[in-house]
Amino acid sequence: MTQPKPQARKKKGKRRPHPLKMSTLRSEFEQTVKGSEDSSQRTPLSLILIATYLNRLNFKESINRYVKWDPAQWKYSPGVLAQLLVIAVFIPANKKVALSRMHQIYAGMDLETLVGEPVEPAELSDGFFATMLDRLWEAGCENFLCTIALTVRTVFGLPPDYVFHSDTTSHVLYGDYDSSEYASDSSLVHPTYGYSKEKRSDLKQIMTGMVTDGDGLIRVSHVLDGNTADCKYNYMMIKILQEVYGNEFCRYTYIADSKMLNKKNLDLISRDDKPVKMISRIPENFAGKLAEKIRIKAYKKPDEWNRLGICCEHPAGKGKEPEYWVQTFKQQVFSLPVWIHIYKSGDAERRLQSKIEKDRAKFESDLKILTDREYACEPDANTDIEAFLKSHSKSFFSVSLSAVESVNEKNPVGRPSAKPKPKNIEVVWAVSADEIIQNEGKTELQRQKDESFCLLTNIDPDTLGGKEVLLRYKAQHKVEHNFSVLKMPLLASTLFLEKSERIEAMMTLLYFSVLMHGILQVISRTRIAACEEPPRLGTEDRPLIRPKSETMLNILALFEIITNGDAVSIRSKIPERRTQLNMLLFLVDFKPTSI
Repeated sequence: MTQPKPQARKKKGKRRPHPLKMSTLRSEFEQTVKGSEDSSQRTPLSLILIATYLNRLNFKESINRYVKWDPAQWKYSPGVLAQLLVIAVFIPANKKVALSRMHQIYAGMDLETLVGEPVEPAELSDGFFATMLDRLWEAGCENFLCTIALTVRTVFGLPPDYVFHSDTTSHVLYGDYDSSEYASDSSLVHPTYGYSKEKRSDLKQIMTGMVTDGDGLIRVSHVLDGNTADCKYNYMMIKILQEVYGNEFCRYTYIADSKMLNKKNLDLISRDDKPVKMISRIPENFAGKLAEKIRIKAYKKPDEWNRLGICCEHPAGKGKEPEYWVQTFKQQVFSLPVWIHIYKSGDAERRLQSKIEKDRAKFESDLKILTDREYACEPDANTDIEAFLKSHSKSFFSVSLSAVESVNEKNPVGRPSAKPKPKNIEVVWAVSADEIIQNEGKTELQRQKDESFCLLTNIDPDTLGGKEVLLRYKAQHKVEHNFSVLKMPLLASTLFLEKSERIEAMMTLLYFSVLMHGILQVISRTRIAACEEPPRLGTEDRPLIRPKSETMLNILALFEIITNGDAVSIRSKIPERRTQLNMLLFLVDFKPTSI
């Protein structure tokens, strides 16, 4: 019995939308759009807070006094334009500050609240900002930053701090910067190739240096040539600080990484009757391998290590912080009396074992390649043995190698004959290896090197002990954090401006943005520390404990100021956050009178 064939399924055509339905839908959308038109301006509270900080520092007025400009020729004053550039970095979700897009990122905001006078966002052309940057550079932008930064602790009622942390970073440049244009003018920053901390050695760069106090508040910044060495930067910065602070500089402690240590810098520090107090890490090749000599001396006295315990400003309390031990030696370095603290920590074993495993894998791989080869003569085998031992002379492992002879007999080529032909005798050479042995002496020396480091200071241990020296040096991370904040706007890490002068002026304004980050962080942490218990303003009502400035800005950005004519209201994007506003404003020291 034959099965009936299934009927072919009719292919359905694309169903067209009903004309009446689409007409109704369009009408609804038109009514919705018309009804949603709103002339209100919405400004994130985070931006208004930063504006109040700038106003308290008289930023706009100082710019207008500092640069040369003619009010009759400027649509907006240079102070207004500079303040808008500094604030632009804090606009939520804005990761790139482009002068040609300033009118877009400020669209819909109440700029009068941010700068104190009416500004139409659509009129903010890149030409306005370019001219302002030119004038700021002509007036000496770096001196302006230093002048304002010196007033921060007084203006915000913060206690004095007598620590300086100093470091540099690089900024990649996109564009064709002809070095010949800048070579003849020493007042200009020279974009050029140099050691790139962004791993972009193919692009030209500039560098910037920063000096902060112990809380991470910027005191001085400097825009540098793209190939400036850290040792040269430290010499220049110490001289600048000596000029700025005069006799008061001897009260401060200057802390920098190992590149600071050379004879020229130490001579500068010790030149006056009141030398600059300093702390720095000793590099391995400094002063005839001084660090290695101190390490050998310290490990010969195992009973003289003094236990310091955990050395963190604010331990997390999770048992992950390493403990430290210290020995202290007084030395003469370049005829200068200094103290060297050598520290030993207990968290180096994991790193050492990782190095040993990688070294063994490389050793075994290279050895297998060597022993699998055949050589036509003994001298060739011995040559490769010597090359192998030389290339692995610093390895944790060793092996005994020898050239061995072997004889291979091969039947003659062709059909066997009635009279057998003699076999062909072939002599070849190979490399024979004994068991691989780990060098315990080298392993122990590497362990000592990994678990210890030396800090050099000219501060008497009776004044500042080994633990305090370590704590101050470890706070160097605050400068590095500021560099990461500086590079949040894409412009600060990858720059493209037509003129070197504008790059320098723009970097100065970006450093002002970093200064605002620092002020917010120090104020909020200080006020939180004074609370009986940490306020629950974090995500999912978690307590805020030493929050970073980015955390506080994210919370502030949940509120916006809505202005419509003379009407002003505050809106919380998350309604339940509304009750937290008073506490939040207290923690950031918000002053409405500074708007």
